[in-house]
Amino acid sequence: MIALLYKYTVQFIIYRLRAGGQRIPGSDPALRSPLRGDLQLLPASSDEPRLRARLIDSAGLDLTQPLEFARVVQIRGEAMHITGFEITSRTTKGRATKCRQSWLCVWDEVVALQLLARVQINSITGFSPEDDDAD
Repeated sequence: MIALLYKYTVQFIIYRLRAGGQRIPGSDPALRSPLRGDLQLLPASSDEPRLRARLIDSAGLDLTQPLEFARVVQIRGEAMHITGFEITSRTTKGRATKCRQSWLCVWDEVVALQLLARVQINSITGFSPEDDDAD
């Protein structure tokens, strides 16, 4: 019964805000490449409170890597921001590669384009916000 409280599926337009764990600058055309599908927020397992976010097509296939340890960070107006980690591959020692990822979730592309136009990444000598993937 508790698992049903977490399950949420609805059609969304998703913009991936990171590539390889690094933020994508607002001027990069890759930031404006949306994916359309059903967003699912599900518990990672029946005995854990953490969430897993998936974007699936009508056949139930993943359109992009799922977000593990997903968190809905903000819901404002017609947009939702979800953060988490993409687990992309396993090395020969069996350890998974984990990269930060953020999704901007909207129903209307016009809303997303207005928000994406405000994305700025400013760097200062000796420090770059691009390096914020360190744990």
